Amino acid sequence: MVSPNAPNAPERETWVDGVRVLRFPAPPGGGGALGYAREYLLALVRMRRVLRPLRKERFSAVVACNPPDFLIQLARPFARRGAGLIFDLHDPSPELFEAMFQRRGLIHRVLLGLERWAVRTADVVVTVNEACAELVRDRGGVSGARVFVLVTCPDPRRFFPVEPRPELRRGKQHLVLWLGRMSRKENLPLLIDAAEELVNRQGRSDIAFAIVGRGDVREELAEEIERRGLAEAVFLPGEAEDELLREWLQTADVCVSLEEHSPMNDRSLMVKVMEYMAMGRPVVQFPLHEMRRVCGDATAYAADGDAHDLAEKIRELLDDSALRLELGEKGRRLVEDRLSWPTQVPTLLAAVERAVELRSGRGVPASQEEQTPERALRS
Repeated sequence: MVSPNAPNAPERETWVDGVRVLRFPAPPGGGGALGYAREYLLALVRMRRVLRPLRKERFSAVVACNPPDFLIQLARPFARRGAGLIFDLHDPSPELFEAMFQRRGLIHRVLLGLERWAVRTADVVVTVNEACAELVRDRGGVSGARVFVLVTCPDPRRFFPVEPRPELRRGKQHLVLWLGRMSRKENLPLLIDAAEELVNRQGRSDIAFAIVGRGDVREELAEEIERRGLAEAVFLPGEAEDELLREWLQTADVCVSLEEHSPMNDRSLMVKVMEYMAMGRPVVQFPLHEMRRVCGDATAYAADGDAHDLAEKIRELLDDSALRLELGEKGRRLVEDRLSWPTQVPTLLAAVERAVELRSGRGVPASQEEQTPERALRS
């Protein structure tokens, strides 16, 4: 595995659970379209340096994860030496650009072209849900036999019940939790607005709000929290490693996800919501198309982008312990039955096998496979 380093992972080479991990210096974070382009290009150069010595080794398969889509270019030398080439489309880059910058234009068209090139270059494509798989098939023109839906799910070895830590509530009766990377697209000001409604306007001095993570808007959020007089109620405790992460989740009374409607978000499965539910926490989120389809009645929904309704849904859950318990149990069962990592492993293995077969020439071409009577019967 090749990835950027981090303050909590500075080693350039190490082994994690039997996986060899090679890290390159993480480039400075970008802001704006040019900033992100500079960040990605610098990462590309540094990643290439790490990969160059590996070209002497032989691999059965190589996986390139987006964004950005052009990372697949770094995998092509290994494919030329016989490795099956897998493109892992986590986020559709054109929709991601539109969600972040609220426009399309030339860059959007370039991203569409890069996506089409990446999915057609790969032997197989894995993606996170059926909505994104539809994009790959329809927009990318990729045969359905080469597309695999591999849902990013919580691993029960990482998300399991622990003892709550009451001190994380900072002396309050209730704890509302958000986890993730603090970026502008996460809509964290909506949670600040909801906290102001509950604390300053409704006088709820019994609620603590914890925004756990790191990111490039942390300082802005801290200033806004101070300006609104919410410093005693809203906390930014920083990033949490696995043990502390579990303790935050186990202690929280309500967890929130703040993504609003957009072409990208409506096709996305929010990993943080899956993690909340895996720990049996009740969730308030906005009614995104894919999340509503997957979660059904296992979470509460606030009106899209409405901070007042978000505050109301949080208040309803905090004041109704039976409802919290009901939603938490529904979410936990949903993840255990359908959305935990062990349920996805067979799909991953099938995708790797298919890529290796196609690269070696042993696999039936996708166009022929789709026409066989056996495949039609299975469908």
